Amino acid sequence: MSATDASRSELLQRTATLERENAELKDKLDQVERDRIEYLQNVSHQLVAPLNAMKWHIENLTEARVSVDRARKVLRSIYSQATIAVHLAKNFNLMSNLEADQALTRLKEPLREVELRRLLVNLADDFQPLAWDQEIKIVVEKDRFDDHPPVLAMKPLISQVFSNIIENAVKYANHGTMIVIEGKYSGASGSFLVSIRNRGIDLPTEHEQDVFNRGFRSSEAKRKYPAGTGFGLYIARRIVEIHEGTVTAHTQDTWTVFEVNLSVEGLKGKARFRAV
Repeated sequence: MSATDASRSELLQRTATLERENAELKDKLDQVERDRIEYLQNVSHQLVAPLNAMKWHIENLTEARVSVDRARKVLRSIYSQATIAVHLAKNFNLMSNLEADQALTRLKEPLREVELRRLLVNLADDFQPLAWDQEIKIVVEKDRFDDHPPVLAMKPLISQVFSNIIENAVKYANHGTMIVIEGKYSGASGSFLVSIRNRGIDLPTEHEQDVFNRGFRSSEAKRKYPAGTGFGLYIARRIVEIHEGTVTAHTQDTWTVFEVNLSVEGLKGKARFRAV
């Protein structure tokens, strides 16, 4: 084979490789666009549902006579639907920021000392009206949080982590069961472990890591809650990783358990975070 023929053959091989890589990139871009459209459709659908519910409840309060007991139930439902709408909006904002900035550095949230017991009690109160619809009780084992130091973190982001996990526990818990939130401080490692467990759909071993992947939803999860986006736990994992912590899921007896492990002062003095 002459040098010219060898050069032509090499050029053809490179061209074929580039064409194949270009086709693969196009397929990936098309998939990203499909995922984006599906995500926007799911979010808009989920936002419209609670807003319509609030509108309907408010109309009932203003246009008809209702008993005090009935009014309390209606107001409780309005609060529950408002919680869902706010939660979805925050996730949508975080997802948009993660698309543009994987480390969420543009949010410029300061590090603050966060008392996890107070934060989790407040979040449990926020989601309890939603859980009441399924006769589910959210319990924070407050004594398990005694004598632990505050955790240095970006409070709005850490709050969203636990919001996403608690909401997930409510959505997939069995009717009439309980969601239990516990904490455990380790002085040796300087870390705090928060456990959120419920009794709901099974979590097979092969899906223990998959549940934190972007857009992942098991077939059983889709059957129980068709309108989900599969982004809540992904956002939670990304935020925990930004805080240099870990989040895991596993089955323990009849419980599905999510655990978030955060360093108490591990982020102190880190240059990539803006100090208070």
